[in-house]
Amino acid sequence: MTERKVFAGQRVRHLRSSLGLSQVAMAKDLGISASYLNLVERNQRPLTTQLVLKLAAIYELDLRELRGDREAKHAAELTEIFADPLFGKMPAPAVIADIVNGYPDVAAAFALLYGAYRKAASHRQPGPDAGSADPTPMHDERFPVEEVRDYFHVRHNYVPSLDLAAEALYAQLTSTDDLFPALRAFLLDTHQVRVSVLPIHAMPDHQRRFDRHNRRLFLSEMLSVPGRIFQTAVQIALLSYGTEIDRLIAEAGLSGVDANHLFRIGLANHFAGALMMPYGRFVEAATSVRYDIDVLASRFGASIEQVAHRLTTLQRSERRGVPFFLLRLDQAGNISKRFSAGGFPFARFGGTCPRWRVHDAFATPGETIVQPVELPDGARYLTVSRTVDSIRGRHPLNARKLAISLGCEISYAKQVVYGDGLDLANVEAVTPTGVTCRVCERANCTARAFPPMTRPLKIDASRKGFSAFEFG
Repeated sequence: MTERKVFAGQRVRHLRSSLGLSQVAMAKDLGISASYLNLVERNQRPLTTQLVLKLAAIYELDLRELRGDREAKHAAELTEIFADPLFGKMPAPAVIADIVNGYPDVAAAFALLYGAYRKAASHRQPGPDAGSADPTPMHDERFPVEEVRDYFHVRHNYVPSLDLAAEALYAQLTSTDDLFPALRAFLLDTHQVRVSVLPIHAMPDHQRRFDRHNRRLFLSEMLSVPGRIFQTAVQIALLSYGTEIDRLIAEAGLSGVDANHLFRIGLANHFAGALMMPYGRFVEAATSVRYDIDVLASRFGASIEQVAHRLTTLQRSERRGVPFFLLRLDQAGNISKRFSAGGFPFARFGGTCPRWRVHDAFATPGETIVQPVELPDGARYLTVSRTVDSIRGRHPLNARKLAISLGCEISYAKQVVYGDGLDLANVEAVTPTGVTCRVCERANCTARAFPPMTRPLKIDASRKGFSAFEFG
């Protein structure tokens, strides 16, 4: 396996400056020469694994900050942006890395500017010269959603204050063997709110509705038991922990009203998952059963999707779990959920790689598909994909068909039950994938939908290969 080289000169230099250390002093702490540290800070030498571990141990740092997970995500995002035909020529990967590592504020501002362009372009009306317009399809990316997703991503999908509050409340409940009655009793005793489950004809369009005036919480009968528990816990978060949620919203400084409303819902959802699966009990159980999602779902009375989502949040500093990422999509490939405790480079403006077997889950509902994948930069991940249930409506409406993929870096495979029996030394056992076609340079890919913007096309009418596009 090719190890991803980490050039983190700016981060090391910033750390040294913040500690008030000279290069000589830090080099002495790390057991290296000052000249070598100077090369590291100038990105002329990568951080070795040994040096990363020393920096983390001596200066009490999060390993992910030194490994460059955040910078890798931003580099993937910037690469995807430059793949837009608008820009013509793609900058070299080294140039993009220099921008992300050396000028992170400029990179972030450029991404915001491009996002604004996409949003404006998606709403433009065809004019008289529409035939000459850029043929690249534009989509409304719902940017407030992306802003909220980025907030959770930067924090490895963990919100300490709400997670701790949920765990404390769980410990106070009179009964946790059957959580739904316990949560109903809490709402009644604490907020004088009664919970009622209503038939579908009374709530044809909602899963949950709170009547503040009459102090009633109404839940749809179409919700599963885990769904009823989750929605009740969401209401508890909004009523009991509204002050803390308000503080987090103010602190986040998101751009607009829509983003703040979505963020409030996201924070309440985080609390609900933490209340159903309190951190200490859940991380112990997850470790003991080696992250078997079916066992965890049964043990905590949760759905498969709720468990998978909770697994992405186990990032409490004193007791971390495996850093998972989670993707949820529908049959058309539309991504409706994206969370990561690690540094997986999700595509932001395009679809996922067709070779990722999360798309195959719809053909085998309920079955678990295990697939090791390798990205073009050599990073490897273990992925676990399957369909998940969604709330049903009355006939003839059908439940929305959804699939999830839960994954982690391949180095954690031995800690995860889904890694058993895999011959990871065998090249054929690992599927070469990409982030999205427009930035993937894998040649002869039969699943390719677009040519990469980083390479010139090779067009020859006298021959036809297996891939839709050939390039230099």
